[in-house]
Amino acid sequence: MRYFIDTNIFLRLLIKEDEKTYSQCYKLLSAVKTNQIKAVTSSITLAEIVWTLSSYYKFPKRKVVRAVKSILNLKGVKIIDAYNPSVSLELFDKYTVKYIDTLIASVKKIADKKWIVVSYDRDFDKLAIERKEPHEILEQMVN
Repeated sequence: MRYFIDTNIFLRLLIKEDEKTYSQCYKLLSAVKTNQIKAVTSSITLAEIVWTLSSYYKFPKRKVVRAVKSILNLKGVKIIDAYNPSVSLELFDKYTVKYIDTLIASVKKIADKKWIVVSYDRDFDKLAIERKEPHEILEQMVN
């Protein structure tokens, strides 16, 4: 199984506002780094990270660049950009969710449930795709 790592997983690691979710995200990405978990993310995820760190958290540009470079250099994570804008717009029109979430849900392997979205964002649950939180994946690894 391959996992699509959503924005909020990286942000929980970069911001460290909550110790429990920080620890879960750290363990998950450590498993990615050691090839225990196959993972992808996308440039739209990176753009959302840049926007959030810059506008909401008021990170200086240099710190934002360093954060995104750390994701790009994370061993085991591939960047994919295989969106279907038509599907995305249909989902966006039908559901009350962010457009970025519909772009992610429009990736064929996610839509076909071959990849699982790793996210704390429950809006993905409205989009008929599979979503798990880091602790669920970590528990599966132990069992």
